[in-house]
Amino acid sequence: MPRPSVSLAVALVLATAVSPASAVETPRSYKPIPAETGARITPAPDLLATAKRLRDAAAAKDAEAVFALVADQVTFASSGITLGVARRMEKKGPYASADEALAAIGLAWTEGEPIAPAGKPFDPTASRIATAMSTIVELVDGAEWGRDPLVVGGFCTAPGAKWDAKAATAARIGGERGTFVTAETKARAEPGETAPVVATLKPGALYLAGGDEENGWPAVRLPNGKVGWVPPAATRSATPWGLCFLPDGQGGWLMSAVVSALN
Repeated sequence: MPRPSVSLAVALVLATAVSPASAVETPRSYKPIPAETGARITPAPDLLATAKRLRDAAAAKDAEAVFALVADQVTFASSGITLGVARRMEKKGPYASADEALAAIGLAWTEGEPIAPAGKPFDPTASRIATAMSTIVELVDGAEWGRDPLVVGGFCTAPGAKWDAKAATAARIGGERGTFVTAETKARAEPGETAPVVATLKPGALYLAGGDEENGWPAVRLPNGKVGWVPPAATRSATPWGLCFLPDGQGGWLMSAVVSALN
C-alpha cells in the first residue's frame, strides 16, 4: 500500500491537532436497570458433600454416578451475554439414560461444536458429554454460592439476576454486559482500599461492566458514565454459568438446574 505524500501527512497531523474537544467521546450516563438480584448463601455441609460427589464423579468420567445425582427434570436457565437478551428457562426430562442427560447438559454449555480433523469421524454426543463433565468440575471448584431468581429455591454455584430486557434496550444499554452486587459496595476512583469513594453500588440493580480487572479489582461503569473500581469478588455477572441444587425430598440433594450464557 503506497504511503501518503509529505503534504498529505502534514495536513492529517494538523487536522488532528486542531480537532475540537467535542470530538472526543464523552462518557455516557445511564440509569441502572432495576433487577431481582440473587444473594450470597452459605451452603449446608450435606449440600457441599453432594456437590463434591458430583464433581468427583464428573472428574472420573463416571456417567452413571453423575446421572444418579441429576434430578428427573432439569431446568435449563439460559441467556445471551448482554442486557438486551432476556434470560429464559425451560424444563426438560426425564431422561432415559445417563448419556442422554449428559449430552443435553453439555449442549447447554456448548458454543459451536469442535471441528474434527479432516477424515476423522465426529461424535457430537461424546463431545457434549465430555463438555458436561469438565464444566461440572470447573463450576463446583469455582463455586461462589448464591441464589438465582430463575431457579426458585435453588442453591446455585453462582448468584443470578432477573430483569426486563426490553427496559435495557429502551435505555440504550441493551448491547452492554451487566453486573450486580450482592451487598452494598463502595466503588473507588482507583483499584485499592485507600482510593477515594466515587459511588456506592446497591443490590437490586444492574450496572454496566467496566472492562478488565486491574490488580484484581473489577471495573464498573457508573451511572454517571465514569469508571469505578470495586473490591475483588464484589460483583457478579448478570449472565452467569452455574449449577443449582434442590432438595430431593428424601433428605438429600440433586443437581436440578443448569445455568449458561452463550453468544
